[in-house]
Amino acid sequence: MPLSGRNLPVSSELTWLLDLWRTEGRRPVPEPPRPASAIILVRDTREGLETFVTRQLDVRGVEDRNRLAYPVGELRPTDLRNVPVTGWKSTRCARTLALENKSRALQQFSAAARVAFAATGVMLAENVDHDLVASPQTDWQSVRYKLLSNEIGWTQVLRERDLKLRPDLLKPWMRWINTATQLHRFDTTYFLAAVPFGQEVDFLTSNESSGRWQRPEEILADAADDPNRISASTRLIVESLVPVHSVGAAMAQVRDIHPLRPEIIDENGEWRLVIQPRRDFHRKGTLRDNEVAVGDDEKDESPSLMSLGGEDDEAVVDEENEDT
Repeated sequence: MPLSGRNLPVSSELTWLLDLWRTEGRRPVPEPPRPASAIILVRDTREGLETFVTRQLDVRGVEDRNRLAYPVGELRPTDLRNVPVTGWKSTRCARTLALENKSRALQQFSAAARVAFAATGVMLAENVDHDLVASPQTDWQSVRYKLLSNEIGWTQVLRERDLKLRPDLLKPWMRWINTATQLHRFDTTYFLAAVPFGQEVDFLTSNESSGRWQRPEEILADAADDPNRISASTRLIVESLVPVHSVGAAMAQVRDIHPLRPEIIDENGEWRLVIQPRRDFHRKGTLRDNEVAVGDDEKDESPSLMSLGGEDDEAVVDEENEDT
């Protein structure tokens, strides 16, 4: 199933918001999208590939919060500052994400690893013996609660345990910038990762959510065509996993992570979410961070949350190995 050229229904919550704006004869002023990272965990089973998805319980007064999604979190300064890292350097991370800003690229990888640990207990790091972390420590659950509530920083968690982040264990899968009609906008990079040997998923959340392993086909069958049961970005990711038969095949895929920019249109009185075909990502300048991350107008070069200032660009990072 292609990731572009799609026309999808919108959720009931967004429909209500769009109808309200149409009645009032105005459109919202879009805010700059806030950078975020999400984690797609996968594993091999006898029946085929499975992925770990979450479902948030219904919220009072909000009808469509019971949707399937992947664990996600906004980028934090502590995802980058003095982060101990090995394997890939920030240069390799930037090249993989097709970003010019090396610090921001490494921060995206680090945030994805932080979300994986906080939400699922999966640690994508190695110890002082250069071995992948194989089992959780006794105090990890309390640490994860503090990490979820931002009481402690991700770098602190790694350093206190003599661990180093392994960006090479994360595979960028899709980048999604939600529409300008959303009350809150995010520029989310989804990363795929396998659960390291010896580790198990232990889902933890600060709200009333649940999580489970499912095959992509089962997720799509459960969600049907109901936008209130699955987010558009999650649907596209799950569809892309249907033809993938193993973790190895997933990690070996060559992914186009040029950002998808869905738009809202009124089609015969019905609101629809349209995902236009991607631009030619080989064209000069199309992958520049300050162009793809600012609002909806690709010609807009005004400052945004995706463009770091001088101090952030020079953030101190511990990097052990050269790229191979």
